Formats: sequence, structure tokens, C-alpha cells
Amino acid sequence: MKVRLKDTVPFSFAKKEVRMKKLLLRVLPMFLIFCLLCPMTAFADTGGSGNIDGGGGGMGSGTSTNSWSPGNEGVRVTVVRASDHAVVTTPVDFTNKTPSNVRLHFGGKSKISYTNGQTLVPSVDSYKFISPGQTMPRIISTNGSNNIEAIKKYFCSEYVVKRIAEVTGMDYDILIGGEYKILLEPIAYYKFEGVMIATTATEAALYDEQTSGLLRRRMVSLTHKNLPLAMFLEVSDLGYPAWGGSRTSAASNADIKSSLGLGIVRFTERPEEPQIDAYDYEYRVNTDVITAIRVSGGQSDPDRPTRVSFNIGGRTYNVGNVYYPEGDSQLAWVKWKTPDTEQTMTIHVTVSGPGSTAKTDLNVKIVDLDKNPPPNPVADDRNDATVSPLFRTER
Repeated sequence: MKVRLKDTVPFSFAKKEVRMKKLLLRVLPMFLIFCLLCPMTAFADTGGSGNIDGGGGGMGSGTSTNSWSPGNEGVRVTVVRASDHAVVTTPVDFTNKTPSNVRLHFGGKSKISYTNGQTLVPSVDSYKFISPGQTMPRIISTNGSNNIEAIKKYFCSEYVVKRIAEVTGMDYDILIGGEYKILLEPIAYYKFEGVMIATTATEAALYDEQTSGLLRRRMVSLTHKNLPLAMFLEVSDLGYPAWGGSRTSAASNADIKSSLGLGIVRFTERPEEPQIDAYDYEYRVNTDVITAIRVSGGQSDPDRPTRVSFNIGGRTYNVGNVYYPEGDSQLAWVKWKTPDTEQTMTIHVTVSGPGSTAKTDLNVKIVDLDKNPPPNPVADDRNDATVSPLFRTER
């Protein structure tokens, strides 16, 4: 999608800095008036594994009017519903810096919003940013050696996911429940034609189209290489493909908009903990017996099997491949031989399900029936004391 807005460039493109500054004093008030007349876009107001990779390369030398300093960066964070890719929270910008000198930004839309057809609109509001609490690792590389593992570890940590839940107004347990994903977009703070601006990679590509390629000509190493290549997907997700192109060369606006400048934190649905139905037992000494429990909760199948361990008298008996559909249950049992002497035993049972574990104990009493033999009547036994008077005869 190519967006062109006439007369929206908020600064002069004079080659000499002195002329540029003089012209800015005349042009900037006109730009502010134009922005006030432009309609503003409303935002939707509604932690996992990281699907993130990255690249980059060397930076060219900057000028006094077009420059970027390494570390002047941030990450835009948006919570997205996995089922329909809907944006459910207002995007927030995390940064280690204090970019209060930003004079031009585009209102903090997510990449998904632009993909869905929203336009690039300059904002006259002050740029809003949030401290992540814990310092973020370096996001934008200048030598092609992004520390992707550190970025994944950081944004998948419990602390940061809880911080994201806090600042977006999302309940933490709901956020990590498997129905939502976190969209990450690297942001750069840089000077373009003498004005400090903030853009994601997607916004830079759209803005380059508005300026007829001037942004790329001035800041190509940042806006079209190191910024978009700071994050891209390892596998397709949220409608965006995995990036298979160059990791070191400047990308086109089309490639940036379709495939670059994003990472995704995914959460797997937390499995239901297994439930155990168990009973106490009484066995005879020196006897082969079977001890069983019933396992339920969630679903157990070959892709997500359940395993049961019985610890009996210091010996462990393992039962694998305990399968059952969701809402059903299955017996797990073990055959063993009781000891030779009477005693009380405790059988420790551990059930390891898909992603969770449950434990229980069984109380077992081992008895010796030979010490208290039951009656063994035969056909010709007599006991006159127990014969009914009705059948008694005189002698």
C-alpha cells in the first residue's frame, strides 16, 4: 500500500544546515496546523516462547541533520488475540532511554494496524514511553551480531511479561493462558533532516514512501537495514511469514512492511493438572498383588503422554503411555509381591502429565492370615450346643 499525503513533510530539505534551520522556523508552524486538522486514529483499548531472529550490519557515518546514536531505541509492545489476530491492548513503547526530545512520531500504532489498512498519520501529541523496569538488552545491532537469545530470554521472562500485563491493563493469568500473543516491534529514535523522530521499521518504510525515498537516501543503514533486521520471525505467525531473505543488506519498503521489524512471544495453554483417585489397600504377606489408581484431568495422548511412577518399599515401578481423552480417565496399575512379614507400608505415587505433576500416597496394610485362621467347617462336624432344640432327641 502506497500512502501519499501532500505537504505533510515537517521540515525543509535544504542542503545547508543554516538555510534549513531558517526555513524550519517558517515551515514548522504550518506543519503543526496541518496536523491539528488531520484526523487522529483511535486505538483498541481492551512472557512464553520467543519467535524472534535478527540481523543487521555496519552503519554509515551520519551528519548533523541526519544521524542515529546506538542505544537510542525501544520496543513497541502489543497484545494480540491468537485466534483472529485482533489487537486487544493499546500499544506501549518500552525504552531504556528518556526520549523526551522526540518531535515527530505517528501515534503508536502496531504493525497489525498498518497491515489492516490504517494510514500513517503524524501526531502532535508528546511522545509517550514507559520504562520496562529491568534494562532491556541491546535491540538494534550495528555490526550484524544481534544477541537474539538475550532478547528472547528477556521478553519471555516472568518479570517482563508481568510488567507488560501491568502497563497494558491485561490480567497476567489471562495473558499467559494460551489465547494471546505479544507482538514486539523495535523502535529507533533518530534525527532526520534536523528533527528527532521515533519510528518502528514499518513506520519508517511508510514514511519513506511519503517522502519519495528521502528517508532511505539519508538513513538507509538504520531505517532499511539495522532497524527492520533487528527482529523478524523464525516461523510464520499472526499472518506474517518467516524471513528468508538477506540478514545483512538493506531491505525494500515492501519487504519491511510484509516481513520485517517484528517478533512474537507465544504462550502455550497451561495444561490441566492430573487428578488421582486412589484407595488404601490390605494385602496378605508373600503374595503377588496389583495396586491401581485412576488418572484423569486434561487429555493424554501419544503427543502428550502421561507417566505414572509407584515407589513401593524403596523400589520404583514406572508405567508409561497412560492415554485418555479429555473428560475421561484411565487406570494405571502395577503388579508387585508383598513382603513376608506383617507391616504397614506407604506407596508413593507420582503422575507426570503434559506439563504438570501430581502426587499422592497410598496406605497399605500387610497381614498374616495364618495367625488367625478362619473357620473351615466340614460336612460331618458336630456341635450339639448349637443344634436347635427342635431336632434334639432323647437317649
